[in-house]
Amino acid sequence: MTKSREIAVVGAGVGGLAAAIRLQRTGFSVKVFEKNATPGGRMNRLETENGYTFDTGPSLLLMTDTYRELFSFAGRDLADYVDLLPITSSYRVVFGDGDALNTHRTLPELINELERIEPGVTPSFYRFLADACLKYRLGRSEFVERDFDTAKDFFGLRNLGLLRKTSALGNYYRSVSRFFRTDKLRQAFSLQTMYLGLSPFDAPAVYSLLPYTELAEDGLWFPKGGMYELVLALERLAKELGVEFYYSSNVQKVVRSDGRATGLVVNGEPVAADGVLVNADLPYAYRELLGGEHDSDLTGGVRRRRRENFQYTASAFMLYLGLDVKLDRMVHHNFYLSSRYRENFEAIFHEGRLPEDPSFYAVVASKTAPEAAPPGGECLFVLVPVPHLGSGVDWEREGEAFREKVYGLLERRCGIEDLQSHVVHETVKTPADWQRDYNLEEGAAFGLGHGIFQVGYFRPEMKSRSVEGLYFVGASTRPGTGVPLVTIGARTVANRMLRELG
Repeated sequence: MTKSREIAVVGAGVGGLAAAIRLQRTGFSVKVFEKNATPGGRMNRLETENGYTFDTGPSLLLMTDTYRELFSFAGRDLADYVDLLPITSSYRVVFGDGDALNTHRTLPELINELERIEPGVTPSFYRFLADACLKYRLGRSEFVERDFDTAKDFFGLRNLGLLRKTSALGNYYRSVSRFFRTDKLRQAFSLQTMYLGLSPFDAPAVYSLLPYTELAEDGLWFPKGGMYELVLALERLAKELGVEFYYSSNVQKVVRSDGRATGLVVNGEPVAADGVLVNADLPYAYRELLGGEHDSDLTGGVRRRRRENFQYTASAFMLYLGLDVKLDRMVHHNFYLSSRYRENFEAIFHEGRLPEDPSFYAVVASKTAPEAAPPGGECLFVLVPVPHLGSGVDWEREGEAFREKVYGLLERRCGIEDLQSHVVHETVKTPADWQRDYNLEEGAAFGLGHGIFQVGYFRPEMKSRSVEGLYFVGASTRPGTGVPLVTIGARTVANRMLRELG
C-alpha cells in the first residue's frame, strides 16, 4: 500500500476542523497544529469557577444544512454528536425609542408583530422574502459555493446576468428600504450585517439572505450545552477518523523548498508535510508565516492591491457577565439599536471613533440552557461593534470610560437596575484581545471586510499563486466570514486539495 499524503493544518478553528475532517476522510493523513490549548478559534468557551459558562464568539447558529452535510460526508449523523434546539422566539429588536419587535419562527406570529409596527406591510414583507430567497438560492449556489480560478469564471455572461437579476452587488440598506416604509422595519431587516462586522449602509445587497435564513429557510438554532458543543462535535469526529491534534503548538513558519510548501516550523521544530492548509487569519499568515514574501497573493482579483489597502470588518467590545439575578425583560437573542442608527455605523466605519450612542447585541444563553448559570442567575454576553485597531482608538485611555457607558446602556435599555451590584463575574474583551488571542489583523473580530471589491473573485484566494501546495481556509479568504460560510469554504478548499494533491 502507498503511504498517505500528509497534510499539516495550521489552526483548529471551525474552518481547520471541517477541512481536516474532509481531507482525512478522502485518504490524506492530517495533523492539526493549534497555538491555543483548545480547538475552536473565536468559537470558544469561557467557564468560570462560580458556575457560569459563556460562548465567547459566534452565538447564532444558521444554515444547519452545512454541518449536517459535513457529518454525512464523513458517514455520520450530526444528531449523534450534538443536539440542536430550535429557537422558537428568534430574537427581540429594541429600537431607539424603546419600542420592540419580537421575531418568531412561525409566520403568523411574525406578521402580527410587523403589522403592529407598519400596518399593511404584509404584501411587501412577502415580496422581501421572495427577493431574499432569490439572492440566497442563486448567491449560494453560483457564488458562495464556487471558487473562481479566473476573472472569466466570475465575469462570464451567465454570472453577470445573475448579478443583474438579483441586484446582489447593490446597496443593502437601499435594497431593504424598497420593501418597508418605516425606519424601524428597515433597521430590523438590515441589522443582520452586524453578524459579519459590516455596516448595512456599505454592505452588498446579497446579505439580505441573512434575515431570509433566519425567518424562512432554516431558522435559528442553539446546540444543547452551548455553541461550543458544535466545536467539540467536530473535534470528536475528526479524531474518530484519525486526525491528529497538537495543542499549545505555535506555528512560526511555513517551510518552502523550490517554490513548494514542504512543512512547518512548530515550537521551533520542523514538521514535514506534502501540503499545508492555513486556518490562521490570512493577512497574519502572509506577514508572519510567510515573512511577507508573497503579499501579491493576497490581492484576489485586484492584482495591484497592497495589503495595507484592505478594508477590515469592525471589531467588538465584549462583556461576559455572570449575574445573580434573572433578566425577565430579555430573551435569548436581543438587539438594542441606537436612536441614531446610521450615525452609529458612520462613527465606526467612516470616522474610526467609538460611537456616542452605540447599538449592541446581548445574548442570555441561560434562557435556553439553564445549566449555563447557577440557580437564580443568568449569563449575559454583550457585543458592541467598535472600530478595529487601525482606526487609532486608544483602548488604554478610552476603554474604561466605554465600559462604564456600556454598563449604563444595559441598565437603561435592558431594565437592569443597579447592574454592577449583581455582577459576580466579569470578563472584558477589546480589539487588542482579539488581535492577541487569535492573531487577527487590526483586531478585526470578523476578518477582512465584504465590500464590493472584497467578495467573490476579488476576495483573497484559497490557494497561493506563488507557493505550490499551500492553501487557506477561514473568514478572510473565500467565500467570507461567518461560521456557515467558513464551513462551505472548508469543503471547497478540501475538494481542490484532493484534485491537486490527492
